[in-house]
Amino acid sequence: MKAVLLIVFTFIGAAVFAQRDTLRLREIQKKRRTIITTRPQAVYFLIGGSGPFLSANYDRRFGKRVSGPGFAVGVGYYSDFGINVFSIPVSLNYLLGRNPHFIEVAAGTTFATATSDLFSDERETGSLFFYHINVGYRYQPNWRGLFIRGGVSPLFGQGRYLTSYYGGVGYNF
Repeated sequence: MKAVLLIVFTFIGAAVFAQRDTLRLREIQKKRRTIITTRPQAVYFLIGGSGPFLSANYDRRFGKRVSGPGFAVGVGYYSDFGINVFSIPVSLNYLLGRNPHFIEVAAGTTFATATSDLFSDERETGSLFFYHINVGYRYQPNWRGLFIRGGVSPLFGQGRYLTSYYGGVGYNF
């Protein structure tokens, strides 16, 4: 009889401790956060802003968090009335907020070169640098997913000033 009672109480004790461990494991999993081992990056297309019209861009954070400092670099193109404009925007940016919603503040420069006719021997070319400041909203999750940004970008250089609005969409990885 003692052996039977010992076996019964052993199974009851094991069941009670197993349930307690299962509850503790669920709490640990709820508190667990995604650990990022690489610096967040994004590729996106941008209309307006620091590129003349359309640009393809790459953005990377300096740290392993999405918020904080980072940089962006891109390649842009625009053509109108036989004039082709190529650009290379470069900027430093800082993200304020909580995942995945951020306020973005950025500043940088854009090198732009214009050519009157790409396939003519008598083409005219000209180049310039202009500067930009971006203030806007950015949606960027911690790890993989849709990347969206938009805002206002004052452009200035060579005694001129222009307010440009921008919107972009891409992929965060």
